[in-house]
Amino acid sequence: MEILAEFFNGYFLWRDPMIVGAVTGAVCGFLGVYIVLRRIVFVSAALTQISSFGVGLAFYLEAYSLGAFASLFDPFSLSIVLTCLAALFFALKRDFSRISQEGVIAFGFLLASGAVVIIGDRITKGAHDIANILFGSAVVVDQTDVLIIPSVALIVFVIHIIFYKDFIFVSFDPESAKLFKYPVRTLNTGLLITIAVMVAVATRALGALPVFALLALPALTSLYITERLKLAFVISVILGILSATLGYFFSFILSLPTGASMTVCASVFFLLALGWRELRAR
Repeated sequence: MEILAEFFNGYFLWRDPMIVGAVTGAVCGFLGVYIVLRRIVFVSAALTQISSFGVGLAFYLEAYSLGAFASLFDPFSLSIVLTCLAALFFALKRDFSRISQEGVIAFGFLLASGAVVIIGDRITKGAHDIANILFGSAVVVDQTDVLIIPSVALIVFVIHIIFYKDFIFVSFDPESAKLFKYPVRTLNTGLLITIAVMVAVATRALGALPVFALLALPALTSLYITERLKLAFVISVILGILSATLGYFFSFILSLPTGASMTVCASVFFLLALGWRELRAR
C-alpha cells in the first residue's frame, strides 16, 4: 500500500511518460495486427533499428559539429526521414535478384543495429542517450514528445479509419484487389509509411526494444485469442496500452529498466494467452 501511495503521490513524475507509453501502445498494437498477419514482423524490427540509427546519427553530427549537417537535422527529423526512406524501399523494391526480400530486410536490420552501436561507442556526450534509444528508458520524456506522439497517433488512426477497408483488402487479397483496379502498391506503401512514422516518433521517446515489442507481441496475443479480425484489433490495442502502462508502473515502483519492463509485460500477456488456449483445448 505504501508503494502505491508513493506512486500516486508522484503522479507529476509519471504522468507524461505514462501518456506517451499508453498512446504508443495503442497505436503500435493496432498497426501490429497488419504486421503480424502480413508476416512482416522483421520489417518492423528493421524499421525500429533504422530509426535508432537516425537518432544516433543526429547525436553524432551534433557532437562533432560536422559543418552544416549538425544544424540541418535533429534526432526527431533525421529519424523520420531515414525510417520513411527505408519503408519506401521495402514497399517498392521487391526484386533483389538472387537475394530474398527477407534477406535484404535482415541486412538492413543488422547494418542499422551495428551502426548505432558503433556511433554510440564514438560519442561520449550522448552515450547514455544511445543506450536509451536502444533499450528504452522512458522515465522522463520531453514535453515535445507529449504533444508530438499523440498528434501523430491521431493522424495515423484517422488515415486507417478512412482507408480501413482498402488496407484490409490489399493486405489479405492483393490479387483480387488488382483485378478490381485498386492501387495496391500505393496502398501498401501508405500502410508502411504510417508504420514508419509511428516507429520513428515512438523510438525517440521509448526506445527501439519496447517499440518493437509493442508492435509484435500484443498483435500476436490477440490473434492467438480470436480469429475475428475487428476484435483482434480491439484486443491488440487494449493489450498494447496495458503492456506500456503496467510496464512503466513496475519499472517505477521496482526501479527496473523501463523498456525491458514493458517488453516483459507484453510477453507475459502472450504467455497467458498461450496457457488459456491450451486449457480451452483440453
